[in-house]
Amino acid sequence: MRFARHARICHGPLDAAPVAGMLLLLMVLMMLGSLVYTPGVLVDLTQPVTAATSNAVIAVTASNVVFAQKSYKAEEMGQLRADMKALPGNARYQVKMEPGADASLGRQVSNLFQIALPEGKNMAGTDNATVVVAVNFRGQCFYQNRLVQDAELESELAGRLKIAARDSRKLTMILLLDKAAENEVQARLFELARRAGITEVLLAERPPMFGGRP
Repeated sequence: MRFARHARICHGPLDAAPVAGMLLLLMVLMMLGSLVYTPGVLVDLTQPVTAATSNAVIAVTASNVVFAQKSYKAEEMGQLRADMKALPGNARYQVKMEPGADASLGRQVSNLFQIALPEGKNMAGTDNATVVVAVNFRGQCFYQNRLVQDAELESELAGRLKIAARDSRKLTMILLLDKAAENEVQARLFELARRAGITEVLLAERPPMFGGRP
């Protein structure tokens, strides 16, 4: 049994009305997206603060993770994170995959550095031009999806400030700071931004889920 087909292949010119409507909708979404504020707390930079830095290597082998002459199994990643946080100074960490290293174990170590923003209901925002800097729980800075040292970050921020100044706009740094980061890490980033010429920082927060807890 055969049924009559009503759909036909279009051989004529493409109707421009749906395409124009979709492009108009995308333009409206882009314009509205630029008006959405990043939730967080605005901070005016004041007194300079300095902090020490150090280096540390995390070696991933075939069966465990070695850090500070201690060995950790896969189920001990929580203890590894606690030991890294207890290390004095703003350590810069490097994950080193040894020959034959367990890839899944390496992913667990990498997950320790995911940035978890604090939860808050402060919906403060800014109309200024913005530049985003992410910082993990031990003070490693990320700019434009790459790990940067303080000197490079300061140079990048100063360059962005000059671009904003040419357009007669003020520049605000949005700081995606892990909630487990030490206060001295935050102070170090404030001082770095101040040296670059930035006078306003927005500490980003994660909006509460489901309206927050009672």
